[in-house]
Amino acid sequence: KPKDEYHNLDGYGYSVIHEEIVKDSARTEAYRSAILENKSHFEGKVVADLGCGLGLMSLFSAEAGARKVYCIEGSQIASTAETIIRRNRKSDTVTVIKGRIEEAVIPEGEVDVIVSEWMGYFLHYEDMLPAILTFRDKYLADNGLIFPSHARMWLSLYSDTRWYNDRISYWKDVYGFDYTPIVSRVVEEQFVNPERQHLREDGVVSEPSLVHSVDMYTATLEDVKDIRATISSKVTRKATIHGIAFWFDVTLEGDEHSALLDTAPKAGYTSWSQVVWYLQDAFNATEGDDVKGTFAMMRTDRGEFDVAVRLKSPSRVELEAFDQSPSTMFQNLYERLSFEHGIYEEASDNQLHRLLDYASRLQLGFVAAGVSAFVLGWMVGQWH
Repeated sequence: KPKDEYHNLDGYGYSVIHEEIVKDSARTEAYRSAILENKSHFEGKVVADLGCGLGLMSLFSAEAGARKVYCIEGSQIASTAETIIRRNRKSDTVTVIKGRIEEAVIPEGEVDVIVSEWMGYFLHYEDMLPAILTFRDKYLADNGLIFPSHARMWLSLYSDTRWYNDRISYWKDVYGFDYTPIVSRVVEEQFVNPERQHLREDGVVSEPSLVHSVDMYTATLEDVKDIRATISSKVTRKATIHGIAFWFDVTLEGDEHSALLDTAPKAGYTSWSQVVWYLQDAFNATEGDDVKGTFAMMRTDRGEFDVAVRLKSPSRVELEAFDQSPSTMFQNLYERLSFEHGIYEEASDNQLHRLLDYASRLQLGFVAAGVSAFVLGWMVGQWH
């Protein structure tokens, strides 16, 4: 099937997605400071904002003095971006181009600066990077700049005994009934794939291991199609290992100012959260234990990802997940509400269970809304 059938951009035309992104202050402030505090790179320049969404980075670029900004967006939200730009009297500088990044035509024939927020869960799950690299090779001027310039993905062992146990032990008493027969299905279904979660800083119990880096100036399509790395670090404290955590950071680098956008657990809330891959069988580790293994991520022809982690020590672990994408990225809203409302540390078991019940019902609503949005987007794409 053609790629359009798997990656219909109209799924990104719904406001709820862009609301979460814009309200992510860590993300937005990093880009804002990188643009506005590097005005010499933008003044009088032609800028391309790739996957511009509601056009906020385009507006920042115009504020920094850009001569022309092309705000390129493939989803239906492009029309709203155009209205926002007109409302803010930037239409003379900012032009919205609705269409795929790879197919955009730049009248000047080149751009001086590329700005893009292409990162997704597990860094690559949005599958935007190939389009960014294709545009770069076609349009970026000699000595042109890219924001961000570098990206890195990290891995660590993760421990959270209370959370892990509560996710399982909750089923012992559901409104007075024993629901433990579902536990095996919970483990088989929910622990088989990586999931999005806000992770606790003190749950990171090994030195972060760099498993992938991207230099936006030199990376090729082949570089991001088949990613392989050796895992090598040390356990930092005695702990029971419940999963493997992943996060990324990107550098927005200019001559006058550089900003680091970090999505590590220690960095606090971001719209990406982190990724954790829970183990079906937890194991114990001791401070100083070697963490040795391999990591692989392969992009399929459909723009999805096959991911594998194999540990040789401190325990043998083999994890594999196939055809991964944003739509496979489960997030438990009980954990999310706990994190965002600061309840996790102080709540009693009864409070935690009530929160779980509330969040489970809320989860169904969010899942239904998300599925509806992407199904509607797919249907619109088929209609056209």
